[in-house]
Amino acid sequence: MRGRGLGAAGLALAAAVLGTAPAQAEGGTSPYVFADGAARVAGEVSSTDAHTLAAGRAYRSQIGPGEELYYAVDLDATSYAYASAVAVPKPGAKVGTRDRLTVTLRDRRDNQCGTGDTRFGSAAYPRPLAAQAVRAVKPDGGTCQEAGPYFLVVGRETGPTSAQEPWELELRLLTEPAVQGKGGPTEAPSPSPSDAPADVPGGEPVARPGGTGFNDAVALGDGSFKTRLKPGGTTFYRVPVDWGQRLYVEPELGSATTDKSMAYVSSALETALYNPAFGPVDDGSLLFNGSPQTLASEPLQPVAYENRHASAPSVKGTRFAGWYYVQLTLSPKMAEVFRGDDFGVTLRVRVQGEPVAGPRYAGDAGPFQVGDREREAAEAGRSDAEVARGETMAVVAASGIGTGTVLLVGLGVWFWVARRGAAGSGVRSG
Repeated sequence: MRGRGLGAAGLALAAAVLGTAPAQAEGGTSPYVFADGAARVAGEVSSTDAHTLAAGRAYRSQIGPGEELYYAVDLDATSYAYASAVAVPKPGAKVGTRDRLTVTLRDRRDNQCGTGDTRFGSAAYPRPLAAQAVRAVKPDGGTCQEAGPYFLVVGRETGPTSAQEPWELELRLLTEPAVQGKGGPTEAPSPSPSDAPADVPGGEPVARPGGTGFNDAVALGDGSFKTRLKPGGTTFYRVPVDWGQRLYVEPELGSATTDKSMAYVSSALETALYNPAFGPVDDGSLLFNGSPQTLASEPLQPVAYENRHASAPSVKGTRFAGWYYVQLTLSPKMAEVFRGDDFGVTLRVRVQGEPVAGPRYAGDAGPFQVGDREREAAEAGRSDAEVARGETMAVVAASGIGTGTVLLVGLGVWFWVARRGAAGSGVRSG
């Protein structure tokens, strides 16, 4: 068949020519990688000068200590709106327990429509932090319900001993369509039992390094997985969780040796769980003394639309189906107390229950759904970028133009242009 004679090297070169060559990065060894194509936008201290962020896109910005920055967004009158900010301090930057990131949505009359915050807490070492503000849709109307311009306000509080350099920001606005009919359930569900599953995955863990951010988080399904983290390193995973299913994640920090007596590291492994709109759901940390330590965790509540009406953040966060993200960060103090350049981490994942029918949205569910694409990515352990690359190459193949043909045509055009340039300059080609 045409276009299949280049082999692996040819395919890799073709991918590079097509702009689809994968970035090579080991989980937990590289700085945070921002979303592909994220546009740079400056936050403004005056709402008058605020730049508008479009829904469904990712943006890059930065914020200095003590700043409160404005961005503009346009919202309709029927969709839930989720504005998120990921703060990324520089590796090695000094941070403190009082350092905080806040995200607020306000209308043009300065009514607070939703707010959220996050801080480093006792695990006071640099790592990505995410916060989210939600503009809810209220059946009885009220403030913040009309269509029109709103403001996303991002603030940073910094302690007196913390580094004063700017934090990089990754900003997103996602909207969830209205539900057909009466607008969906309006009361919180009864809590489900939260005991750990009886069938926690065992066996030999599969080696699966994670990603460097939400953008390239590596997909996981049911099973036991392992990676290695450098001190101060962060890695990201994602798990598809459908309507009616509940997620259980159990991180374990493997054993390590030390020359010190009574050695331990508090907050040695910091974990965070985020929902498909990049909103915080749960977090935890491990005290480590060299013996294997497992973070005691409970399954999340089954994913349900009505969870948004609950009071507990870990229940409110499981309000829709889609990718749930797991962030793991290893304390830089591990290098001072224990021997080794990196340390083993095991992640046991169980998605409990069978999928059920979700709400009937009035529009495209977008990221708030799980289908064959998500399940196949989880089975193969692929990031979103890898899925997109695979789909691009499939389109090329389906078009009847083999990858080899695309590459050879590209090289032929380049050679023809080079010869034309040489002829035009009076230089003869040998």
